[in-house]
Amino acid sequence: MHIARSIIYFAYLGDEDTEGELAQRRLSFIERQLQWLSDLIGASSDKVELLMAYAAPRAWDTEVHRAAARHGFAIDPLSVSSDRLNRFEYPGFRAMKALAQRSSPDALIYYCHSKGAGQLDERKMGLFRLHTQVALTSELDQFVADPALTRAGLFPSRYGWCWFNLFWIKACYMAGLAVEESADRHQFEELIGDRSDSHAFRHVLPLIDRLPFEQTGITPKPWYRPDETRSPALLATYDRYAGMSSPADSLRPQAT
Repeated sequence: MHIARSIIYFAYLGDEDTEGELAQRRLSFIERQLQWLSDLIGASSDKVELLMAYAAPRAWDTEVHRAAARHGFAIDPLSVSSDRLNRFEYPGFRAMKALAQRSSPDALIYYCHSKGAGQLDERKMGLFRLHTQVALTSELDQFVADPALTRAGLFPSRYGWCWFNLFWIKACYMAGLAVEESADRHQFEELIGDRSDSHAFRHVLPLIDRLPFEQTGITPKPWYRPDETRSPALLATYDRYAGMSSPADSLRPQAT
């Protein structure tokens, strides 16, 4: 049975007062992530819907739309009509809920965001690339077949969200969540979980076992604390991914 798949990418360039030079540097950073996603999707035979939500000064709308179009992403219309205030990842989650509500219940949505763009952090570029490559190239038969599994990501928390906020989610689950504006940035990390349920991780498929231990230094577990999601080996892998020009580079032997 064919299961519809979509990617929601949330891009943050800044609010209405962000200076043009900084917005340009962030957009260049973001376009490298869009290219990475496009390359990953291009290697697949599956048709995937691509949608980009964003927060940016209005003067940058044309450039943002052109960048999205170059990589096959449609633009979330509510991002265009928004007031451009900084609401953390609210625009991305708002777009994700709208997509879930118009999708079939078994559809899969992958959520990712412009990790590292705010500080132009190259290690976070590597984190984004590694996490998205694992998620978008992994076999998801177990996730699809088990109705008890509603989310999937490299590092589930005990309470059911995924550290770093890069995850697969089933449309039926996402459609039932309340997505509201908040001044608390952590709300959008925790939104897909349940802090009242210390066993919420049982509904999340961990994906860290898709990577060899020598690249992560992290033993696969059902859930992780924040300090358990990093290791010298994993940080070195992030740095290696930051220096890649395409996902194909990850298949080349590492220098010794």
